[in-house]
Amino acid sequence: GCREFNFTQTLPYLLQESFNHEQLYLNIQASLADVFEWIETVFWACLPKEYKALVELVELLPGKPDSPVAPFLSLVININVATLGHRDAKDKLLCLVLAVGHFTGGGIVLKEQGLVVELRHGDFIAFTSADTTHFNLEY
Repeated sequence: GCREFNFTQTLPYLLQESFNHEQLYLNIQASLADVFEWIETVFWACLPKEYKALVELVELLPGKPDSPVAPFLSLVININVATLGHRDAKDKLLCLVLAVGHFTGGGIVLKEQGLVVELRHGDFIAFTSADTTHFNLEY
């Protein structure tokens, strides 16, 4: 049979937590603005085809939302969390993980590639999270 599809669930939106902690969200956005701009510049220089494809996706969205983490649409902040293995089925093209803070351990595992990447403060990695089972180790 025919199934209904709720398209509003696929549009970018702020989670309720963003409103509950609005000042924290705005502080993080302001504090990391230069970092996000630098990542965008590096991403454009190193992966221009993928960068263009992500920008084109953003331009297709109603209202053309302004993202503080352009050309990406979402920002997830994990604090002191070790994640379970998963894939992000709704991610388009690439996911970017940025390490912030001084810590030991917590390497990101890319299962299909057989890699454990030990990121340090300021390092970032981009990968196809829809096709790659990934998680981070305890730290």
